[in-house]
Amino acid sequence: MNFHGKPRTTGQELRWWLRRGRRFARRTPGCALSLVSIVWLTAPRSLLWVGIWIGLLVTLRVWSVRAPLSFSRITGPLLGRWHLFRIRWHWRAVSEGCGLAVLPPASRRPEDSQRRPRLLIPRVVSSKAAWPHLELVVRPQLGQTMQTFEQAAEATRVAVGASRLRVEPHGVQGVRLILTVGDELRTPFEATVGDVASGLSSVALGRREDGRPWLLAIGPQTLVAGCSGSGKGSVFWSFAFGLAPAVREGRVRLHGIDLKGGMEIRMGDPLFTTTATNASEAVASLEMLVGWMQERTRAYAGRVRSHEATVSEPLHVVMIDELAALTAYCPERDLQRRAEAAINLLCSQGRAPGFMVFACLQDPRKEVIPSRGLFTQMVGLRLKDLSETAMVLGETAVESGAWCHRITRNVPGTGFVLPEDGTHPVRVRAGFASDDLIRSVAREYATASRVTLVLPEGEHHLSRSKRPRASEAA
Repeated sequence: MNFHGKPRTTGQELRWWLRRGRRFARRTPGCALSLVSIVWLTAPRSLLWVGIWIGLLVTLRVWSVRAPLSFSRITGPLLGRWHLFRIRWHWRAVSEGCGLAVLPPASRRPEDSQRRPRLLIPRVVSSKAAWPHLELVVRPQLGQTMQTFEQAAEATRVAVGASRLRVEPHGVQGVRLILTVGDELRTPFEATVGDVASGLSSVALGRREDGRPWLLAIGPQTLVAGCSGSGKGSVFWSFAFGLAPAVREGRVRLHGIDLKGGMEIRMGDPLFTTTATNASEAVASLEMLVGWMQERTRAYAGRVRSHEATVSEPLHVVMIDELAALTAYCPERDLQRRAEAAINLLCSQGRAPGFMVFACLQDPRKEVIPSRGLFTQMVGLRLKDLSETAMVLGETAVESGAWCHRITRNVPGTGFVLPEDGTHPVRVRAGFASDDLIRSVAREYATASRVTLVLPEGEHHLSRSKRPRASEAA
């Protein structure tokens, strides 16, 4: 992936200007004709002014190409008010064309008249987003419910020219329509290292569609599902980067499992306390962590109910690159059974004593990942169809607009998450982590606690280099 994208050629730039000119002339022919007439009449007398206007247009175009985020943050509010004006002006046609207008009783109204939902509070939602977000509060007509607007949501979105539309209840009788104009997440950005001062309650992985940072809670067992090429690596390394300062301090220990021979985790090997690149090493690592977890729970019994990460009692995070290779595709049934049992124990008992599982996979079916229900924090990237989206995020999230199966290939790392407070799903994107960036972060924030997994032939036991004391390991 080329993070910065390919530079535009002269031909591409000319085609862009021609497309924009045709669109402007087609949508507003009166304004286009008036502008051309003014330039034609004044050009012989005021070539200087024509040059100034052309220079201004070229300057704005260069700004929008070189710094699209800063440009959009300036033009976003103006664009939002323009879209709001168009929606209010065409609300009658939108209501009738999308099936939101109803016929009144014949005894009270003429037969050819229709009653439309009242537009009560149209406004531009102020946020840190580069693109505007619009909020429309409407009063349904008699017989209409929120499901009526949900069924007409896609037609309404297309009619008003929005990229996304979400339907929410507003009070007892109102319905709120949240419209997103443009795409805040279409421009890729680089992954960043976390901030130690922010604590270990959450880690920033990227951006939300409203412009705010995407914060993923630390503690809940997390499952990231997405097709091949959907950007799971971006989410994987953004999460590792967010914990990197705490890894260097010793408050967090990462344990990497990558059954693709270590192609992914070996890139940032210094960050990990243990690394497993085959099924035997993975099972040994998981069973070692289960033993540490049980030792810590016995020490906590009767005096501590929740874990706080310290150097002596760090947070252990198991990062699995492809979970299905361990739970479904492993040819050795005994290792597969032991791996499933260890993962189930870590997911069901690990949060309170400070053990977290962060796993990625491509196929979210129950046959592939039997312990799917034990993962309480789900991230859905690009998926194949509607059924897979419902498996990961649930049918309610799909009805609220979490369409992972409609994410395009040109925005890797983009997906939907469900907030812990149970509100509507949020569209997010993780930062891109290049190979050079992974190596650089791994060298700078390397862990001081390395544990080597040694598996002699015919035996499954551990030999640790720099073997920590039981209290330090747990």
